[in-house]
This record gives sequence, C-alpha cells and structure tokens, in this order.
Amino acid sequence: MEFPHELKELYPDKIIEVRGNAEALTVILNKDVDIQKLSREFERRFQNLNEPMTLFLKHEDKQDFEKLVLRA
Repeated sequence: MEFPHELKELYPDKIIEVRGNAEALTVILNKDVDIQKLSREFERRFQNLNEPMTLFLKHEDKQDFEKLVLRA
C-alpha cells in the first residue's frame, strides 16, 4: 500500500496542513487533537505500507514535534 498524501482530506477535522515529500511529512494538527491517539490510529490504518513513512506531528500553536515512523 502506498501512503496517502491526502491526509488532510481523510482527517479534515484534525489536520490543518500537510507538507513534505516521499520520505517524510510534517502534519500540522488542530490544537485540540490528541497526538498519541491519532498516532495509534495512523499505525492501525496504515500498517501495510510498501515503504516506511516518517511523519512529524505538530499542534498548530506549539513548536514541538512528535516523530512517528510507520513501518512497512
């Protein structure tokens, strides 16, 4: 499975913006989104990837990033 770059369309109530390339994406989240819960959801939903994908998750109002590596 290819990783969908349409994450914003899949999660319009949670994701503000997605930037990046085929190796890594930065995902800007609404400030009320639980990053840990969303990370677990991503891991379940995207568990059959062709290649690993690195996501950097960040709330819109903070500078800190959470790194999430989705394994192939």
